[in-house]
Amino acid sequence: MMTGKSRPGNDEEQSPLGKVCPALSHWFSSSLGEEILSQQLALAQPLVEGFFGYHFLQASVTQSVDFGTFSRINHRFRLGATSEQGGAAVVEFEQLPLPADSIDVVLLHHLLDFSSHPHQVLREAARVLIPGGHMLLIGFNPFSLLGLSRLLFSRGAYQRGNQLRAARIADWMNLLDLQAERVDRGFFRLPLQQKELLSKTAWMERLGSRLHLPWGGFYIIVARKEVARVRTIKINWRAERKPALVATPSSPRVAARGKHQKR
Repeated sequence: MMTGKSRPGNDEEQSPLGKVCPALSHWFSSSLGEEILSQQLALAQPLVEGFFGYHFLQASVTQSVDFGTFSRINHRFRLGATSEQGGAAVVEFEQLPLPADSIDVVLLHHLLDFSSHPHQVLREAARVLIPGGHMLLIGFNPFSLLGLSRLLFSRGAYQRGNQLRAARIADWMNLLDLQAERVDRGFFRLPLQQKELLSKTAWMERLGSRLHLPWGGFYIIVARKEVARVRTIKINWRAERKPALVATPSSPRVAARGKHQKR
């Protein structure tokens, strides 16, 4: 279905995202990173299992996780920013080598957190998504204990990324005709690297999940690409001007944006 050209190994040839991915993969293999990945997998599994279609695209900053194992879609492939990630191709996520309206499900795992152009990455992912297709986006929540540690310290690779709120991402999606249908959050405990201390704060996880608190360390946004419906207008053959078929936006936001552009 697709082809890709590997990028040379020279650091000068790599994108900023490609340069940070090896350090992020190393961090996700730590005790804290593995705990976060396990929670992300647990929350994403029922969501991914509910998606249907023909093509499933997964893009992540680490090769340590594979959300596609839960998918019922037969054709599942991964794209990476470096050859070490083992994807189908090494690409620039700001300019995907895929045709528009070709992918049923797109999963972005922390790409927006560490891309130099997160809005363009989201735009490209929305472009390749088919009308009615789904996007699952996972990002770090800056308004959390984990996010606070990212602001106060800058030693770890995961602490040197963007600080993007889920509400801001939803606004960007809205401009790209993506309707955010749900937002889930996870990892409410202290961001500790010691497994023993992490286990002692498991009560914070249970409390946050039960009360649906908004300060989980990461969020998962599920969005659907809106479809413009075509409505047949009854033609008055006696009138001088003959109306034709018109595209009717599927949501008030799309309609409002169209009126604004005409002014």
